[in-house]
Amino acid sequence: MANRVYKESQTYRGTWVFYLILLVELPTLILLAVLFFTSEEKKETGIALVFVFGVMSLVLALILNIKLETRIDHQGIQFRYLPFIRKWRLLSKASIISAEVISFNPLLDFGGWGMKGNRTTKLFNITGNQGLLVESGASKKILLGTLKAKELKSFLEDWIEE
Repeated sequence: MANRVYKESQTYRGTWVFYLILLVELPTLILLAVLFFTSEEKKETGIALVFVFGVMSLVLALILNIKLETRIDHQGIQFRYLPFIRKWRLLSKASIISAEVISFNPLLDFGGWGMKGNRTTKLFNITGNQGLLVESGASKKILLGTLKAKELKSFLEDWIEE
């Protein structure tokens, strides 16, 4: 049982957020391209097209690079939220008071998905409504989103006993 490791990685690729952004960006770019080719003011329209295309490309690149990684091993619970939190944050096993898999409402409890917080809890989530709620000596609890709630719950039962 010793040296068991739980790993999970979540991204926005293939989620409704990714497709929503594409649904907004593609028609906008098509509309700007049509305006460019039908406009008499090519220079101004061209500058606007390049600017909007650049901003949309940066937004899409950011969404594609956001990633939540969670790792649970003998040291404790580690996580990082790329590209915002690059170094692994460790919640040592000795400092953890409780760790449980819960269901929550991201919109009502935290105002959405992503890196959010309320008075008592800091949320790191990509999609879904289930997560690992960890209470340690820190001032706020940490809630890490998960898409593998059953697997995580069974892993935690054995991990806590070790």
